[in-house]
Amino acid sequence: MTDKIILTDCDGVLCDWADTFFDWMSSKGYVRVVEGVYEMDVAFGISRPECKKLIREFNESAWMGFLPALRDARSGVAKLVEAGYQFVCITSLSLDEKARMLRISNLKNLFGKNVFLDVVCLDTGADKDDALAPYEGTGMYWLEDKAENAECGLKLGLKSILIEHDHNSNYVNDDIVRVANWAEIVDVIVND
Repeated sequence: MTDKIILTDCDGVLCDWADTFFDWMSSKGYVRVVEGVYEMDVAFGISRPECKKLIREFNESAWMGFLPALRDARSGVAKLVEAGYQFVCITSLSLDEKARMLRISNLKNLFGKNVFLDVVCLDTGADKDDALAPYEGTGMYWLEDKAENAECGLKLGLKSILIEHDHNSNYVNDDIVRVANWAEIVDVIVND
């Protein structure tokens, strides 16, 4: 049965977290000073502790219920669902139960009610090693935008697919498939 389940990150894979976070920061008077970086403290020229606090505040805000889909995620997910796949979302959002409820609501609104078997919410910024461990050796697909999390999946015997962003453009690992969009994800999975 695991051959029809896809493990996926949420932000930067299913949903456009970054652009929404930039809008939220702008609404609070912050100005982005560096483009194309993953580290938001660098992007906004603020301290790491201040940035972590702001990210947690954002991740626990009502904005989590209204993130737009990333690129062509809606059509890609729909094609995979049509092919019989379901998803388990593993996201480093927050341990706040209301934030989790907003995340689930947002995913259902974007992708449909019976798409996600589970939505696992880890603490803000948490590593995904422990959450991926139950799937070790299954060879399931693992969709990510953060290179170190894609590597974690690879080490656990998952088929990691890295969706391209500016923040991972220089990352190279021949054992991890790189894709530009969900159309390419669909091609990789259905042609496997």
